[in-house]
This record gives sequence, structure tokens and C-alpha cells, in this order.
Amino acid sequence: MKAIKLASIFAVSAVAAAVSTTTFAADPVFSGSAGMYFTSNDAPATDDAYSSDGEVNIIGDTGVVYFDMDMSSGSFILDEAYVTQGAVQFGDFDGSLIDSAVMYGGVDNGEDYSSDLGATLGVRYAISDELTIAFEATDGSDDEGFAASYSMDLGAAALTISGGVHGDDGSLVAAGVEMPLGGATLAGYVQQGTSTANADIASMGVGVDFAVSDALSLSAAMLDDTETDKSNIEFTAFYTAGDITYMVDYVDYNDDDGRSDFVKVGATASF
Repeated sequence: MKAIKLASIFAVSAVAAAVSTTTFAADPVFSGSAGMYFTSNDAPATDDAYSSDGEVNIIGDTGVVYFDMDMSSGSFILDEAYVTQGAVQFGDFDGSLIDSAVMYGGVDNGEDYSSDLGATLGVRYAISDELTIAFEATDGSDDEGFAASYSMDLGAAALTISGGVHGDDGSLVAAGVEMPLGGATLAGYVQQGTSTANADIASMGVGVDFAVSDALSLSAAMLDDTETDKSNIEFTAFYTAGDITYMVDYVDYNDDDGRSDFVKVGATASF
């Protein structure tokens, strides 16, 4: 999640004037979720450290303006807000096109080691349903660059390739694939490149989602920073009863990661 400066979003609004096709919605559509979570960290110094957190997520979409806001731990954060005018979108996106090929299934925490090089603001143009290009910048910095994402349906699998350049030295490329396997979906990615500080970046991940029933689904992922040998394994179970989805999540880090294993349980209701 990231805070944004609204003035930065509309600094690029002149781009939309060149687009002749505009999408309008009669009324705004609001949706979201509210949840409560309890976490037990296996901290070496304290044996166990407990914490809890409540979160409210609100999404609004007028067909032209989209925004996503989170309220958690006493903070109110605007995750993303952007304007759509035909094939052009501009604003602050929750992620960059650079890492749009990063995929590994539906685990809850998603402790992957990929990077988007810090790109937050952007102007995107959808050349086709498969190909999108973008000019991107880092909020509060002079780092800027270009990114692209291309997706294709191969029949047995869906492939996405994304990447870009950012700042003086940053450059990344990633490839991700999703493959349905009966009641399960297999997903994985690899990413390679350098950071804006010219440090090597390399990560990968693979995961699987399995629908046990209409109410119960299971997800698992193995995530690896192949440059630093950090890695973790995550397992998540989701169970929906009525309007509430219950979740149990476990993340196990390897010894080189330096972070504490944890178990997280929670319940979320959507609206």
C-alpha cells in the first residue's frame, strides 16, 4: 500500500484530451470489505509475539475515476486512484506495468521478492487487449522511465511478459504463466534485472490454487530471491460461510531471510 499526492495524478491530465473515446457511468459503484486479523509471530527473542489488526477497504468506480482506499492500524491510505479515458489511463496505480507478469497464485500475504523499481505514477496506453505501454515515475523523486506488458492466450496456459527501464540504472524483465489443471490453477514467474541503484535483482515464485469445494479453497506458494538466497513458503486456506470468509495463513521463512515465521487468522466480509 502507498500514500499518494493527488496533485501528481492530475499533472498529466492533458494527455487524456487527445483521446476521443470516453467511458461514462451513470452512477458511482462502491464496494469493499471489512476484516479482523490476529497474527502470531515466531520471534526468536520473545518465542511468540502477538498482534491484531482491523482493516476496511473501500473501492469506488465511476467508469472514469477509480479509487481504492484502506483504513488500517489508525492510518487511512489511498492505495490507488486513476482516470480512464478510452485507451488511456493516468494516475497512481497500485503497482507498475514493470512487474505485472509477477504471479504465483492467491496466497494471502504474498511475501514475494519481486520489484517494480519504485514506479508509482503513470500514464498507460492500451495498444490492444494484449499490449499496454506506459510512461512511469516515482512519486516524490526524479526517477522516471518506460514499461510494457504483453499477455497472450496459449490455449493450455496464459503467458505474460512485462518489463521496463526506470531511473538511471533500473531495468527489469519478467515472465509469468498461469495454467488451469482441472480444479487447480498453477502459476509461476521469474524476474531478472537491476535496481535504480544498479544492484542485481533476481526472483522467482511458483504457486497453486485448489478449489476443494464451493466454500473451501487452498493456496500454496514457494517464493525465492535467487540473488540473496532468501526464500519463504506460504500456505493459505479460505472458507466462506454466508457473507463471511475465514482465512488461515502460514509463512515459513528460511534462515537467511532474517524474518520471523508467522501464523495469521482472520475473517472478512465483503459489501
